[in-house]
Amino acid sequence: MTLEINNEKVSERFVDTGTKVYDLGDEFLVACPKCSGRGLITYLDERPTRASERFFAPRRFVCHNCMNRAEWLGKQISVGGPMDWYFRFPLWLQTPCCGETLWAYNLEHLEMLRSYVNATLRERTKKGRNSFLSKLPKWIGAAKNRKEILKALDKLRAKADEQI
Repeated sequence: MTLEINNEKVSERFVDTGTKVYDLGDEFLVACPKCSGRGLITYLDERPTRASERFFAPRRFVCHNCMNRAEWLGKQISVGGPMDWYFRFPLWLQTPCCGETLWAYNLEHLEMLRSYVNATLRERTKKGRNSFLSKLPKWIGAAKNRKEILKALDKLRAKADEQI
């Protein structure tokens, strides 16, 4: 159900079902280190079925602008912050917001953030106690920042949809 607050449509309810940050790592939209264009990091081969194998599965980077390419066959990842876990390239989806940097790994991450911020009632299931949403910085969940954050998320969505 949605309602309107200050001429903004707001969802009343969001249920956190326990999505972990690791569930968002199948692909990353990143800035190319060569031309600063939009690039994509995905699996080199098909996505492994076992979750434990996904983290260290070989990855491929391709820039959609200059066609720069790279492969990652490493044994170590670094999770967190506005960079991908493999090559450590800056994320494509990041923007200043509320004196901080708002960022998302990919469209799935972006849409989850939007649903969470947009809700006036946020509920957690048992699985939701340790979700990535439960660990977000306080400024993202603050009602006073809702309008500015939603505007920034819309800006990131438009950036993701831009034609190359």
